[in-house]
Amino acid sequence: MSTFVKILLPIGANGTTGACADAAFGLVERFGATLEVLHSCPPPAQRLPYSTELSPVYYEELVDVARKQIDQEESQATDWFEEALGAHPEAKAELLTVEGVVGPAVAMRARVADLIVLPSIAAKDDEFWGVVRDAALFHSGRPALIVPDEAGGPIGETVVIAWKDTVEAARTITFAAPFLATAKRVRLLSIAEDGEDASVSGMADYLAKAGYPVETETVMLGARGVGEALLAGAGSGVLLVMGAYGHWRWREWVFGGATLHVLRNTDVPVLMAH
Repeated sequence: MSTFVKILLPIGANGTTGACADAAFGLVERFGATLEVLHSCPPPAQRLPYSTELSPVYYEELVDVARKQIDQEESQATDWFEEALGAHPEAKAELLTVEGVVGPAVAMRARVADLIVLPSIAAKDDEFWGVVRDAALFHSGRPALIVPDEAGGPIGETVVIAWKDTVEAARTITFAAPFLATAKRVRLLSIAEDGEDASVSGMADYLAKAGYPVETETVMLGARGVGEALLAGAGSGVLLVMGAYGHWRWREWVFGGATLHVLRNTDVPVLMAH
């Protein structure tokens, strides 16, 4: 697909970062897409303190407190949405509030969108956003655009593809098609770890045949980690496109080393997909 039809912007009660809002609203205006602003929050029963025994009266009192808290959060989210929409009057956007477990709610709505816009870890790092990132990157089957606070200006005039001969990297390039179609410059970046990657020339040939103005570059890893080398090689003012990698540990998804480093340290927008 060479355009975006629907973009998802998850928010908490206090919204999301200004950089994320600007990126999401800007993209829907640019591509003529629709923006779904998703406010997901746990229902009353999931906000109760853990206890083996609660009297019916005490239980109802706690549920009532939780319901008032949800009403307040929904009001705050609505105020944030209306202010953001007022700053982007040409954008087609709607607010959806979902009560339920946050991770599954985000994954479900992400599956019926083309792109999820999220803040970097440096911009938003708490339990809520950790769950949202995990759901978006590993349980939706869709790409996420990671937006740091330093991001600004049009996204994707120069696209840097972090190439690795993996399913994740190939899938992310497919998801990046709307950005590639409008890019003025496309750089195919590979990290030299154990000699030259023979697959680089094949991907470069594919991108050239697709009509993209591709250049190939190789960055020596040296003593650096892969994530550090990627960010250094990408430079500033670009859109970095890369696969998202994770490991299964202690029955939970955790981000792989390069993925986590980029999520924590990027100062450019990053398109990721697992």
